[in-house]
Amino acid sequence: MSTIFRRTLIAVILVFGVAANATALLSAWLLHRHLTDEYVTKGRAIAMAIAAASPDALVADDDAAVQAMIDEFLHIDGVGYIFVTDRQGMVLAHTFIPAMPKALRHETSAAVSQTHLEGIGDYLQVTAPILAGEAGHVSVGMDKVGIWRVMRGAVMRQEGLMLAMLCVAVLVFYALVGGITRPLVELAGYAVKIKDHDFSAKPPETGDDEVGILARAMESMAAQLSLLVSDLKRAVADTTRDLEDSLAHTRAIINNLADGLVVLDADARITLFNPALLAMFGKKAEEVADQPAAEAFPQAMAAMAGACPAANQATAAEVRLANGGTGKAVATGVRLAGEERRATIILVRDITVEKEVDRMKTEFISTVSHELRTPLTSVLGFAKIIRRKFTDLVAPALTEATPKTWRGAQQIRENLDIIVAEGQRLTELVDDVLDIAKMESGRCEWNMAPVSLAETAGHAVRAVAGLAARKGISLENKLPANLPRILGDRDRLIQVFVNLLGNAVKFTEHGAIVVEGSVDGSEIRVAVRDSGSGIAPADLERIFEKFKQAGDTLTEKPKGTGLGLPICRQIIERHGGRIWAESEPGQGSVFRFTLPILAEAADTPAAPVRHPAVAPGDNTQTEMRHILVVDDDTAVRRFLETLFTDAGYIVATAANGAEALSLAANWQPECITMDMRMPGMGGKECIRRLRQNPATSHIPVVVVSVVSSRERAESGADAALVKPVDQEALLATVRGLLEGQDPENTRPCLVLSRNGGREVSRRFFMCPGEATILGQEAELWQAVEGGFQGTVFLPASLGHAMDLERLLGFPGLHVILIPD
Repeated sequence: MSTIFRRTLIAVILVFGVAANATALLSAWLLHRHLTDEYVTKGRAIAMAIAAASPDALVADDDAAVQAMIDEFLHIDGVGYIFVTDRQGMVLAHTFIPAMPKALRHETSAAVSQTHLEGIGDYLQVTAPILAGEAGHVSVGMDKVGIWRVMRGAVMRQEGLMLAMLCVAVLVFYALVGGITRPLVELAGYAVKIKDHDFSAKPPETGDDEVGILARAMESMAAQLSLLVSDLKRAVADTTRDLEDSLAHTRAIINNLADGLVVLDADARITLFNPALLAMFGKKAEEVADQPAAEAFPQAMAAMAGACPAANQATAAEVRLANGGTGKAVATGVRLAGEERRATIILVRDITVEKEVDRMKTEFISTVSHELRTPLTSVLGFAKIIRRKFTDLVAPALTEATPKTWRGAQQIRENLDIIVAEGQRLTELVDDVLDIAKMESGRCEWNMAPVSLAETAGHAVRAVAGLAARKGISLENKLPANLPRILGDRDRLIQVFVNLLGNAVKFTEHGAIVVEGSVDGSEIRVAVRDSGSGIAPADLERIFEKFKQAGDTLTEKPKGTGLGLPICRQIIERHGGRIWAESEPGQGSVFRFTLPILAEAADTPAAPVRHPAVAPGDNTQTEMRHILVVDDDTAVRRFLETLFTDAGYIVATAANGAEALSLAANWQPECITMDMRMPGMGGKECIRRLRQNPATSHIPVVVVSVVSSRERAESGADAALVKPVDQEALLATVRGLLEGQDPENTRPCLVLSRNGGREVSRRFFMCPGEATILGQEAELWQAVEGGFQGTVFLPASLGHAMDLERLLGFPGLHVILIPD
């Protein structure tokens, strides 16, 4: 018996059974209703017959006649009991033996009622009045047992008929459905064989009905499926072979990668690695497979799994390798399948050699930059000397020369100006290269202290004001003076402002340059806005790369080294901020950077303090002064000798520290200029020995070198200048040290102290006039712009970042750099 047949048979039986039972119930209900009505009618007829025949007997008080009459009706089918009551409800006669139930004695009012007699049965009681109730009532109880007996017989007969009909229907159904389901069962077996890829099986024999059409269609589909499965098997075999080849190729590539590869799942457990990774970290495969990354590799690599939550997001970090080398790990987040399965792929490259090469490159750049400063000192120095002598001696003698000679002289003067200007420009380029080299090597000095950005920006604006004025550009500082202070290196931040403002001036032909700023949460946001030519979108990030500039450097003239903005980025990031540019070609540019706010405010700077002048000493003529020049470079010695000789001093030279000690002890110079880096004995050791010798300890020493400000401050010298040295600054420094005690010279002094302090720490401080100590650079600029004339003493750590060229441009001003 097929499943279809069984299910259909059960459905037929259930439907037929429900229908049969519903019909039987309906018939029983109708029959019960009919029999009940029939019993009520019969009972009413008996009651009315007795009521019509009983008045005479009741009038005659013949209870026996009434009893005999009701006993005759008791034999009628369905009558259960009869009783007669008078008008007072007293029972006159009844058919109960031996006594009438008490429950019936007072129930004669209703015409038809349902009565239940305990222990006897259920009855339909019909009551009729005698003489309209004046003589009493007759009550007839119709036994319901007869109704149930008739109903039970009728229902049984009906159920038997239904069962016979069901059997006949099942037989008919079996004959009909069997002929339909048999080919379907055979067809299902054929379909199972096709499912099992038995395409050689034949479909069952069928006719032309729907089952036959289905069988032929399935046979055709089986033939097509046979072809498709054959092709699919061949394709799967080819794909499997290609996939195995591809996997083998990929595995070979992974195993032979020079870089280490590791794949971490969402729980930072290792799921894939290559031999190069094991070699880098000195691990075995069993120590790494399916292990947490934090247990097998440095913590920085394990943290990368959580650092790339989104697909295609990358992060990088340096890690320590097993051999003591350095590796660079680059992690990328990937999504393997769906939204939930994510992994992190980490590539580790051994960059030990690259780091060493980068270190050597940085040292080379630093060394070359330092070495360039020495010849630049000679080139700029001699060019300025030649220009001055040409102006003072040669040009006046050519006033009566021929026009051709005069034009040649003017051309020589212009050429000398170009040499000096380009030398100074070359100095700036060398400074940039040296700055970026120091920052990359980690040897840059950072003097962190509370800084006011408004004051720092104001200093930079004043430094660049001359360049902007020459181009007719408006330059404005709109940084609020009440901005919170930051913790930073003031000199380096001035360098950032100067670089950004200098670039703005360089690329702006007309309009305005504005410095703006505001507080944004826990940081200060600063913007340098110009109305220049703008920057293409593709160059907005490129300009912050080293030696990269906006535009095409092959077709356009480069302006600078391309290091200014990378230096700015290094400085800003070192302070915990970030810098970026916003621009559109032809619409100007905005360079923005952020810096974190200092948690606590800095102390209020001290007010200027007046000091009395130092008592004058003995007066010695300039031409009698002896100066010792110490430098290992012959050209620098020759330049300094020429410079001091032209200034009226007697000069001796030494090529190293040992020669300097001997000459200083025997010749007793009154001032020494000292280079710091020399073969044999360096400048710092030479100064230390000079100070230890009582015969030379009083001689002031001026450092003229390319070393850092910290090295100059720790040298023990009395003043310091950076190569290429400014002639006027050097002469002013020496003159201040040697001639500061002239009683006829009452020039006042301004002393800029470091960090707003009131004390100046130095061995030689000679100021014949009134001395004023300033705590802020802004006070110094305010004084000189207000017409101050005299000597300005600057700490070396502050003076190297100031605009000395602008400061020396004020008339009647001498500038001396002193150690901190």
